[in-house]
Amino acid sequence: MAPVNEPIKVPIEADYGASGKRAKILLWVCMIGGIAIAGVAFAYKLAEFIFTLNSNAVEGFADLPVTVYFFVAAGWLVLLTWSWLTGKFKDIESTKWDMLRQELEYERRGE
Repeated sequence: MAPVNEPIKVPIEADYGASGKRAKILLWVCMIGGIAIAGVAFAYKLAEFIFTLNSNAVEGFADLPVTVYFFVAAGWLVLLTWSWLTGKFKDIESTKWDMLRQELEYERRGE
C-alpha cells in the first residue's frame, strides 16, 4: 500500500477562551494534587508494612503477596526503562498519523 502524501487536516488545539484556560489549569492542579495525595498514602502504607514486618505482632503477614507485588512493580519499571532507553517514547505521535493515513487510504479505495 502506497502512503498517502496528502496532509491530514486535524486541529491540534482548539481555542476555548479564558474559561477554558481556567478549566485546564484547574484540571492540572487537581491531577497533580491527586497524584501527590496518592503518593503520600502509598508511602505511608509501604512504611506501615515495613514496620509490621519488623514487629512480632503479625509475623509473616502478607509476605508473599507483597513480595509478588514488588516483583511485578520491578518488572514494570524494567519495561519502562527499556522503552525509554531504546527510544520507544521519542515519536509516539507517528503511529497515530500512520493509522489516520491508512484509514484515509481505505476510504479512498472503498474498503
